[in-house]
Amino acid sequence: MPHNRYIFDGFELDPGKRSLLADGRPIPMGARAFDLLVALIERSDRIVSANELFEIVWPGLVVEENNLRQQIAALRKVIGAGALATVAGRGYRFTSPLTTPTPAEGGSGTDGEPAPAHTDGKPSIAVLPFAVLSDEPSVRLLADGLVEDVIALLARVAGFLLISSSSSFEFRERRENLSSIALRLDVRYVVEGSVRPVGDDVRVSTRLVDAASGRVLWSGGFARARRGAEDLQEAIARGIISELEPELTRAEIAVIRRRRNDDIDAWGSFHQATAELARNGWSDAAVSEARRHLQVACAIDPSFALAHAQFALLTALGMNTGLIEPTDAAETHARQAVERALSLDDEDSRVLGYAGCALADLGDLSQGTELLERALARDPSNAQAHVALGAALAMDGQFDKGIGAMRHGMRISPQDRRLAFWGWALGVFLLRAGRPEDALTEGRRSSSRDPKLYLAHILQALALQTLNRSSEAQQAYAYARRLRPVIKLEDVQRSHGKHAAEQFQSLCD
Repeated sequence: MPHNRYIFDGFELDPGKRSLLADGRPIPMGARAFDLLVALIERSDRIVSANELFEIVWPGLVVEENNLRQQIAALRKVIGAGALATVAGRGYRFTSPLTTPTPAEGGSGTDGEPAPAHTDGKPSIAVLPFAVLSDEPSVRLLADGLVEDVIALLARVAGFLLISSSSSFEFRERRENLSSIALRLDVRYVVEGSVRPVGDDVRVSTRLVDAASGRVLWSGGFARARRGAEDLQEAIARGIISELEPELTRAEIAVIRRRRNDDIDAWGSFHQATAELARNGWSDAAVSEARRHLQVACAIDPSFALAHAQFALLTALGMNTGLIEPTDAAETHARQAVERALSLDDEDSRVLGYAGCALADLGDLSQGTELLERALARDPSNAQAHVALGAALAMDGQFDKGIGAMRHGMRISPQDRRLAFWGWALGVFLLRAGRPEDALTEGRRSSSRDPKLYLAHILQALALQTLNRSSEAQQAYAYARRLRPVIKLEDVQRSHGKHAAEQFQSLCD
């Protein structure tokens, strides 16, 4: 529940009385600016997107983003520029320390505890890609694997909120300072480091930084023979844990082991598949090209389990969204790729996550759910597995539990390139759960993240139709048709459900 009053930087905000005081004196404000300030303060534990602010401050209205920027600028003039942060591409966040006095306490100036940075109380941490001080591709692979393992280790220890590697690796080419990166990832602590080869050894330097203050809480330097370098993961994770959670014991850390693919060319094709989807979005051509790159990776190295698993996943999702013809042959190919991936490596969290999602989308919810749960047991920071498990639960009719799992997966990977697609999927299940307003919000967020994702506009059209906003629904449908001229009714039924297909038919008539 929102608090009755908020105190910050000499101001006192009372949403119930719609008043803002500065050192006890009332400050005149427009209604929109006041609502915007309340919305940001009540959500000060996170970044608030422009779409969410539109829904709160201008409900039911079509508003230009310039209006929001003007209101933000007006607020900064009143409460100070430092109180509101703009996070490029994501939204805004209220950043001043808050005091939330109880009703029994006095008025302006009451002392109290600052609101925590994260309402769940867990230390929030991002492990950034380590700087590689070498041109050797094998050293880069080793450094990336080391970071992924440190993330997985920390995620398995109770009391930490770990950002998924899918988001932290977006900052490989670091052009921002740590505090800016921490703000964009919505974390307090950041781990960074470097890796460099010295003869037959590899040397790793790493440190844990409180991004708000810039203070180094822990640092460590390690050297190992290259073949034994993977053992460094536990030493690094233990140093971080010892600083943030001194009471944790060695018995609470289980070292993660997994097989790695060392073929540089195979990895290159695998990453080309990921890059194709990142550049061109979820489209027929991008999915086709990504699958081709994955087939090349598997041909180069037939033992590349992760490439087989991702091929299966793209094939299953492509069929369910109308980008791949849903034939028996395509389904057989996907299932064979799952079997091949699991026969090669049924311990890697990402392999299990991709394979489990593929099976769930192929209709095998039981086995798919089992694999996804195993993926999360091995690496609780696996955002894709959280989202996929949530989708599987929702497909099974467990909407609340499934939607919660999907939101958690998106929360721990706030810079993930797959957020647009995940947001669309979340919106589909919100619509099926009878929450069209929430589905509309997710559809708008999804289309803002990827303007070329036609599925997000279909979702918006269906949600608006459910809300009896027919003219807006027709506009959303027309936009979806501009992105994808041919939208088949059977594809909508497969991707959005039978009831949604019936609504879609009324849009087409």
